[in-house]
Amino acid sequence: MSPSAGLPPRIENVQLQDGNLTWTYVGNQQRGHATIDEVLFTLQPAQKTLHKTSQQSSSPTIICCLKEDSTQSPLFSLHLLTTADAGIPDALLTHAPRLSPAGLPDYLQSTPTNKVDVILSTKSGTGRGQSFWTHVLRPLLELLLSLSQDDNDAASASETGQQKEPWDVITTQDEQTVRLYAKELHQQNSLRRTIILISGDGGIVDLLNGREANTEASASHLLALIPLGTANALFHSLHRGLEADPGPTPLVLALRTMFLGTPRDLPMFKALFTPGSRIVSYTSAINDDKTDLDDKVIAPLARTDTAVSHLYGAIVASYALHASIVHESDTPEYRVHGRARFSMVAEKLLQESHPYQATLEVQSARAASPAIYRHVTPDTHSYILLSMVSNLERNFIISPATKPLDGTLHLVHIGAVDSQKVMQAMTGAYQGGTHTLLEWENGERVLYEQVDRVRITTQEEDARWRKFCVDGTIVEVGRGGGMEVERVDEVVFRVLVDRRTG
Repeated sequence: MSPSAGLPPRIENVQLQDGNLTWTYVGNQQRGHATIDEVLFTLQPAQKTLHKTSQQSSSPTIICCLKEDSTQSPLFSLHLLTTADAGIPDALLTHAPRLSPAGLPDYLQSTPTNKVDVILSTKSGTGRGQSFWTHVLRPLLELLLSLSQDDNDAASASETGQQKEPWDVITTQDEQTVRLYAKELHQQNSLRRTIILISGDGGIVDLLNGREANTEASASHLLALIPLGTANALFHSLHRGLEADPGPTPLVLALRTMFLGTPRDLPMFKALFTPGSRIVSYTSAINDDKTDLDDKVIAPLARTDTAVSHLYGAIVASYALHASIVHESDTPEYRVHGRARFSMVAEKLLQESHPYQATLEVQSARAASPAIYRHVTPDTHSYILLSMVSNLERNFIISPATKPLDGTLHLVHIGAVDSQKVMQAMTGAYQGGTHTLLEWENGERVLYEQVDRVRITTQEEDARWRKFCVDGTIVEVGRGGGMEVERVDEVVFRVLVDRRTG
């Protein structure tokens, strides 16, 4: 829908019964339907907008719905509908959020002091980002842009026959695209940005690490998350307690948060690595645009190593089983299996049941002398993970004590126990985070505590077991090397959250 196209198609006979919304299109008398959970929001355009349209309906209301069907093409369909307020069921107005008559909120409008960018990851998750942008988000933005235009803007667009979109779209070409964007972003300190991130968690770590080491943080830029990755840990953690089954899908919640949310500071941590450490990644030897995490035909992948001294993160830092799963599932051997590669790698690693040799030292957040490290014994481990979020997946609660954006860092540690106990712990994470309460008969238990700083020094000879993970980025350290993780107070980004988030 172009900004000059007026209001969406008119409907009548709108009814809501047993959670199902039905209507009739005025033009062709065809019936339409959606569930109440598929309704994004409703809005009543401002009177100045009504004067600009050719439709004479008094007090119209626009209903915006998102339908998703993985068996259809396109995967998403956006339904924009106009009806008279008198024909809207009261229950719809009660259950569906109401958007401001102005249309686009200020932070989604390009002004002399604010710019809007869209980062479109072509490979996150199942590669659905392009379809979502084309069929859902772009037409929704165009509609709301037309409703927020003043008369001068509308007249100018009408005279020229063109409407310049007030946002820039950055489509990822390879793993460096977002980091290069972030580098330029932090060099332009005078202009605030709202960044719509159609991506997974990897886009966040790339944004955090794009700036130069000596670059001071500019005015905090604002992130709007569209969760189209595989795990979407940050999104699900921000919406913990708001997601239900049945209920609105994550994408419905994401769009509601994007247009109706409130900005909050995004806390982060810093992971420092010993000299000689290198980021390990695998890129296509042919054309990276042709590969996708769930593609059936995968081009040959080549390993690339990049020197690294530190990384910033906002989600997790890990060693042992979690880091090994993330790394080995991204190698050429397993990437051909698409999403199934994660469970395949986990099963293989659990069968091997390797005891990771490393020294683990912890500074507890509640210790009387917090600057003193405590050595966690013995020096063999199955699972070491530091989390700033509650969820690693929608239903996988790794840190139940973590509240959205509370800035705390929690350690989850499992010693070198057998694979059945590790599986028991992972099952507990899918059962509301009950793994944190696990204790076994021989004194072994899951260690779960709030920390300020953690130091992990590997004692492994084989490089396979010297991999660390920061928000999905894999770092290989040298023999005797390691990682130190600490909370930082600096704020580089804000993020939109649901107004119900505490």
